[in-house]
Amino acid sequence: MQVQAPKGQFRVIGLDPIDTLTSPSGPFSKDCETLEEAVELADRCGELYLWTYVYDDNGELLYEAGSYREQAERLKKEPPEGHKI
Repeated sequence: MQVQAPKGQFRVIGLDPIDTLTSPSGPFSKDCETLEEAVELADRCGELYLWTYVYDDNGELLYEAGSYREQAERLKKEPPEGHKI
């Protein structure tokens, strides 16, 4: 997947959807006009994807979000049934 956004834009990429039963599986990609718009979208998509990133038109990573941190914290507190940590 190409991370570089079109000139003057920002690309939001979501990887590893959390709920593949009710959501289409596969990565998400959308180009935004402003960094603020891209960050807001990445934060909203963070509930749906484990990994969410914002890249600029040079392919540089500018922002990272996602629910992986929340999931990891939850698993530390409440391990899956039948598992011990």
